Amino acid sequence: MNTGYDPKLMALFEEAETEFDDATFAEDIMQVIDGQRRKTMLLWSAVMLVAIACLSLVASPVVTALGMATELLPTSLVSIESDWLQKLLAPINSVAAALALGILAIRKFIRRIFD
Repeated sequence: MNTGYDPKLMALFEEAETEFDDATFAEDIMQVIDGQRRKTMLLWSAVMLVAIACLSLVASPVVTALGMATELLPTSLVSIESDWLQKLLAPINSVAAALALGILAIRKFIRRIFD
């Protein structure tokens, strides 16, 4: 068995025993964190500017599509003569109800297949 010590290993132990100046160490770390924070804020600002520019280009068609949807969704699927029956069945006798049922059916189908 070898009783000698490895000089490289001893150098690592000696390096680990050195004392650090807490104030300098904390200041250096805070400078690194502040630099990273500035980069992150600059990146997010650029992303937000691009997103706002894209939204301003898409805003008019989206508003038009929402206007058309609000006119289309409450449309009755089946015409009912009786006024009280028409009001009673309004939540289920509309394009919105058919669309909601279709979405729920597709969701259940997908969950049944993939879960």
